[in-house]
Order: sequence, then C-alpha cells, then structure tokens
Amino acid sequence: MVNDLVSFKTMSKDDIMRLTGQEDDAGGSGSVLIPRLAINRAGEDDDGNKLESGTYTIYDPESEKKVYSKKGEVVKLRPFIRAYQYMDYNQKENKYTNKTIIFKSWKDEALDSNGGVKCGKIPFKELNSVSKEEALRQKDIKCYTLLYGLLNMNAVTGEGESTVLKDLPVLWRVTGTNFRPVNEVVKSIKNRNKLIQNVNLLLGTKRKKTGNNVYYISDIGIDDAEVEFTKDNFETMQMFSQIIKDENIEVIESWKSAQGNSEGGGNPETISGTSEVVEAVETAPKTEETPEQVLAT
Repeated sequence: MVNDLVSFKTMSKDDIMRLTGQEDDAGGSGSVLIPRLAINRAGEDDDGNKLESGTYTIYDPESEKKVYSKKGEVVKLRPFIRAYQYMDYNQKENKYTNKTIIFKSWKDEALDSNGGVKCGKIPFKELNSVSKEEALRQKDIKCYTLLYGLLNMNAVTGEGESTVLKDLPVLWRVTGTNFRPVNEVVKSIKNRNKLIQNVNLLLGTKRKKTGNNVYYISDIGIDDAEVEFTKDNFETMQMFSQIIKDENIEVIESWKSAQGNSEGGGNPETISGTSEVVEAVETAPKTEETPEQVLAT
C-alpha cells in the first residue's frame, strides 16, 4: 500500500486527472454503500419537524439519522473521483428502471442494464425527428455527474440536535441545473493546475424562482488552501473505485443477459467499442495493486 501511494504521488498531474475523471478526455449511481449528498427542498420531515429549504442533507451513519447543513454555513466537499452515468426514471412506477455503467470519459460506450446504450438517450438535435410521446419520454432519461469524495459539515438533525460530520465518504449525484456548475468547477481546478483530490469545494445554494416554482441550485467555490493526499485518502479512493467497479460489473452482466435474449442479440460487436468495455470490466483484477489499476477501473 505504501508503494502504491508513492507511485500515485509520482504520477503526472495529467495522468491522475485522466484516471480520476478530472480530465474530460479521460478513459449513480445505484451505490448503497456510501451516503448520498443532496440539496434539501422539503419544508418538513416525515415527523413534521420544520426544515430549512436550500440546505444540504445526507444520512449520517453514526447517528443513523438524516441531517442537514446549518443555514448560512459553508459545506466542504473534497472530491476524489468525477464520473458520469445515465439513468432512466419511470414516473408511473416511481423508480429507476434502467442505468448505464459509470464512466469517466465521453469516449466510453455507456452500456445500460437493458441491453442498450445511454438508456436510449438521443442527442438534443434529434428530438424534432421523434414522436411527441418519445420526446416526452426522453425527459426521464438524464445524465448525472457523480462526485465521490469526503464531506465536512456542521449539521443538525430534524429535531434540532447539532452534530459534526468529518471526512465522511459520500456520493454527490447531480443533474439538471446543477450539472453544469459542478463540471465547470472541476474544469476550473484543472485550469489552476491543481488536482481535485487536493482541494475542498465550498458548497452553498442559490434560491431561484420560475413562476410559482421555487428551487435551489448549487453555489460552488474553491478553497485556496491545498490539502495533502494521505495514505488514508488513497484507501478511501480504492473504496470508491471498488464501488464503481462492482456496479459496472452488475450492469455489464445485465447488458449481456438482455443482449442474449433479444433477436439477433448476444454479439457485443453490434455496438461500436462494446467488446473493449466488456473486456475491461470483466478482466479487471479483484484486488488492485497499483494506482493505475485502482483509478482506471
């Protein structure tokens, strides 16, 4: 492990950016192993406790309660890996019915669990060429940005009890109006010639209103103080990589099953680049021994 950390520290910034998704040309998630950060939009919880809208919320494993950031206080998120994933939400069934592999590059073939690619999402410019029903269905298929990292937050429970979250491994999954701000700040860090693993994002929110609809978007800053990447941090990154790998294997197996049950299916070569994606996932070692293997999974 020590040798792995040394190897990581001796890698070029370009290589680290590529392997951790900070570089857009690099190589949601249904993960249940780590808490998921989100913006709270509710005015009260299930027990009727009053809540502050526009704060950040997450499940705290220690107290086993949902907690909320304190109004006006900055939330710190230190990102380790940036990735993407398409997901299809079925309004009638009130659940996600399809998802792709988690990928770090737009060059990757985003295979999905139903045997297709990108959950069937088509380019925006092609929406005029499909039926109204299909155009409406396309709105349920969204691309998410996934940030895996460590959260530091002064929080409060619904009952008003204060607590502090310190270096809590989390997943922040964003889409819609928050998709661009998150990716722009990652690009900004790169333009500063820094690695995302060495900085903290400062998270706040902005209140927006369109007609009668009130909503909140992320307001993201970058802490100027640089943070050292430690051995413990490397082990956390390995954990994130394993979570991504496990989910991708699950999606690939579902993709293969769906392909085998479809007419003329079962041939990975029917989709450009598919065989490389499948082989990369299936042949990845169960226990990574180098940062390159860990981060490129």
